[in-house]
Amino acid sequence: MRKIYPLLWTLCFDLIFSSCNLINPKEDVPTFIQIDSVQVTPSNLAEHGSVSHKISDVWVYYDRELLGAFELPARIPVLAKSNGSIQVFAGIWDNGLGATRARYPFYKPYETNFVVSAGNTLQVNPTFSYYEASSSDITYQIENFEQGNIFKKFSGDTNMVRTNNSNEVLEGEWAGKLFLTDTANKAEIMTDQAITIAPNNDAYLEFNYKSEMPFAVKVRVEHNGAINYLDIISLRARDSWTKAYLNIKGFPNAYQGSKLQFYFACNLPSGQTNATMLIDNFKIIRFN
Repeated sequence: MRKIYPLLWTLCFDLIFSSCNLINPKEDVPTFIQIDSVQVTPSNLAEHGSVSHKISDVWVYYDRELLGAFELPARIPVLAKSNGSIQVFAGIWDNGLGATRARYPFYKPYETNFVVSAGNTLQVNPTFSYYEASSSDITYQIENFEQGNIFKKFSGDTNMVRTNNSNEVLEGEWAGKLFLTDTANKAEIMTDQAITIAPNNDAYLEFNYKSEMPFAVKVRVEHNGAINYLDIISLRARDSWTKAYLNIKGFPNAYQGSKLQFYFACNLPSGQTNATMLIDNFKIIRFN
């Protein structure tokens, strides 16, 4: 019988283990980032208004390369071999719909250092703030009802009024209130001044609301002497305060140079003798 020399055994084992490594290559171990919640901090309340928010997602970048968009709370794997930086952008439900999620363009991104620690988890607590109007060429039109009321009766039976009932106010001392009864059962209330939005520039409506009835958000478009009334979205009744971000970029794109006024429309639901709709922190924000 022939002898199998040790060198031959060594070569056989090397071939076997090399084959195993090709089939099951060694995997890199990620460092994890944990983001449980975020907040918006004030930088200029007079200019930006309330910092209430409904940030539902985060868009996360490692050294300016997108890792993905993640619903909060999020645990994010980062396959990196060297230290770098993490950039976090605020994500929202565009037009109040969970199926249309987007990066919100008016919050500054949050940035922090990233230190590789394979297999471990780094806690990150992003804080966002609005861009300054002076440095970013942004216009903020704010109605928090503390000093007045930009809404006027457009049609229907009643108008929006200011309320300082503590049970009807989200922040500050005042909010807007629309009250319908069986004798005043419909209303459309509109912003008192028309605005123009530059085509292809981001623009949003923001507002907090609490309502005992569904309502629609619409826009009046004056374009080349013609008037069009267009729907933006219908929102269902809510028994607690929530926030909506409504994307209005498309209207100036379709009607360039048009004048826009926004309005709420509602009817008393069947079977109800009265219903209240409350609005606070209404904002129109747009890039110029």
